[in-house]
Parts: sequence; C-alpha cells; structure tokens
Amino acid sequence: MLRKNKKLILFSFGLLSAISFTVKAQSVDQHILVAPECLLKNTNNSYKPLASAKSLSLIAADNASIEQLVAAKNANKTLCGGFMDVTRAWNKYNAIHPASTDQAKSFLMQYTSQNQSLSPQKKKKPVYEIKYQKQVTQLLTQLNPQEMWGLLTTLSSSQDRYANSDNGVNAANWLKTQVETFAKENNRNDVTVYTIATEGYKQPSVVAKIGNSSGPGIVIGAHMDTLSGSFRKMPGADDDGTGTVTVLEAARTLLSSGMTFKKPIYFVWYAAEEEGLVGSESVVNEFTSNNIPVDAVLHFDLTGFAYKNDPTMWLIDDYVDKNLSLYLGKLIDAYVKQPVKHTRCGYACSDHARWTEGGYAAAIPAESAYEDTNPNIHSSQDTMDKLSLSHMTDYVKLAAAFAIEMAEPAGK
Repeated sequence: MLRKNKKLILFSFGLLSAISFTVKAQSVDQHILVAPECLLKNTNNSYKPLASAKSLSLIAADNASIEQLVAAKNANKTLCGGFMDVTRAWNKYNAIHPASTDQAKSFLMQYTSQNQSLSPQKKKKPVYEIKYQKQVTQLLTQLNPQEMWGLLTTLSSSQDRYANSDNGVNAANWLKTQVETFAKENNRNDVTVYTIATEGYKQPSVVAKIGNSSGPGIVIGAHMDTLSGSFRKMPGADDDGTGTVTVLEAARTLLSSGMTFKKPIYFVWYAAEEEGLVGSESVVNEFTSNNIPVDAVLHFDLTGFAYKNDPTMWLIDDYVDKNLSLYLGKLIDAYVKQPVKHTRCGYACSDHARWTEGGYAAAIPAESAYEDTNPNIHSSQDTMDKLSLSHMTDYVKLAAAFAIEMAEPAGK
C-alpha cells in the first residue's frame, strides 16, 4: 500500500524547477579521454591520439567524438567497456609536467592498472562478516516495491535527464527533495543532503549522508543521467532509472526504520556518467580532497531487466575489489536467496571505476550477464514495460543488507 503523502513525493520535474537550485555549466567542447582500443576501432577516428599503452589510448576529442564513443559502446557485441573523461587530471598533470609524447604516455600509465583485486588503500584484506541478521531481516519487510515503481514512473517521464540540460538539473533537484522529504517525515536530524558540481555540465551529483559520524563510512550510489533527448525521448527507465530508485528506496527504508549506525552512510546519485564518468570523478575528488574516509563502495547501474525472466543476480568481476564482490555474493545467499553468477563489463563501464581508480574498495552487481544486457538502453525504447519489479526489488534487498551489515547498527 502506498503512503498517504505520495502526492507530495511524486511531483513532477516541471513543478520542481520553479524551486530548484541554479547550476551554471561551463561550455566544454575539448576533452581528454582514456578509452580502450577495442572501442576506438568502431569510431571514424575523429579524435587526436596522444598516447597508447596496454590496450588503452589517451585521446583528445570533441563532443561529437564522445557521441560516437557512446554509440560504439552501445553497439559493441563483444566485451570492451566504456571510456573515462580525464580532462581535469590531464590539465593538472600538465601544469606540473612539460607536455610531450613521453609525458602523455606516463600520464596514461596511471590508468592501466585499475583491474585490481584489492584496493591499494587497504594494506590487508578486511574481513567482511554477516552479523546483523535480525536487523536486516526486519528491515527487508519494510521495503515498498510499489512505491519504488511509482518513483521510477516519475523519474522516467521526463524527455531526458541529460547532464547538460535543464531536465538533468531538475532530476537532481527532484532526488535531493525526495531524501529531504523522507528525512522530514521521519524526524531525522542526522541527514545532510548536498550537491557536488560537475565540471563542464549543468547537472550536479547529489549526496545524502545519514549519520553524524566523521569516521569511515560506506557509499551506495547510482548514476541519474541519460543521453540527450534533443531528437527523441530518452526515458532511461533501466539506464539508470532502476539503479537510481534502487538506491532511493534503500535510503527511504533506512530513514523510516528509525535505525542509526556506527558508521555514516553516503547515498550518491552521480551526474554525467554517460559522458565519461564525469560526475563520479567530481564526487571522488570531493571525498579525497576533504579526507572523507570510505570503507567500501557499492554501485548500481541497471537492476530491472531480467533476461528471459531469469532471477539470477550477477556480480561484475573486473575493475572491482574482489574481496568485497565475494561478500556481495554472501549477502545475496543470506538475504535475497537468488542464484548468483559472475560476469565482466570491460574498462570504465560505470562509476565504480572512478572509486577503484581512487584506491577505494568498490563493487558492482548487474541485472544480467554482459551479453544479455537490456538491448533497449541508450534508446527511446528504454521504458518500464521491459522491466521486472521483482528483479529490481532483489537489488534493493542487497542494498539494504549491505548498508546494515557494513555501517553496523548503533547500540547493538
């Protein structure tokens, strides 16, 4: 049964824009990217190569080139991956080092060792345990799949959530307001919601911190943006509307439960993932520069498409912390009770790669095996009728279990 105040929660982006915060984008049409060579070979080479190493290339590209890379990523039938915008890091690097071919290759080498099984910040493998079965089991009874479906209906009703559009800004405003409303409804004074600007784009990322501790916390996130809907609607119901509301429902349930935790929980909705993981770069830089400690990162990108109605939950094995990923499998066995299998997604396929690059332990589940990913993403056909609410609910269960087990209930 939906809550009585659903009308308050599910207002449209259009109404929200009247009270939204203002973010001014810097116009950028020159980008420095790191991309796998398997992706570049499927474009028309409308970019300038700067260096190559270990099957990756550093290139200078414009916005049109980025659109080609996105199209190539979507059309690729073999495992390859995505690309990463490293413009900010490149500019910082060149301010210190003289620009040359050798320096470009040295810069690129920083991005060739992301496929690690253990975060370099961890000197030894942490022990991840299942200790709070009572609390997790109780919380799972409070999940509301129908409300999550309603939130996804609202989120995917806009023309797009493109990071350099007003719709993208409105989506960020909407998410920020949802969490603020959840906190107010439940009389929570331990919730801080703020935004992090995305360099070169209008849309900011949204961060909601639960808890007042400044100690090591956990991050649970998803990207909110879609491709541009200038020529056709980009509803992004699955990519990544499902991940977005998976995280949102986990936050709502935790806030309404009254539970408090020993560790802070950061729920994050990233901007501009489709443009080369730009929003998550800003978020990771914010955490790093402000010395905000993080024990573990859980990322959701696509949670609602069940290939042939298969309930199997998939875990991605590349560019993640292997130890943390194995722990997700244990949580699924204990609390979700669905089959678990493993897949890969290639270089920089989503925002977890930014955390891995930054030296944090990160993991990402997936809705299907790579080869069985929803074929409608990045198109006007990425709509809710292709999705499974029960499959999406299983990933919310994983998010809730991860939050409780990792953040540790206070006073228990």
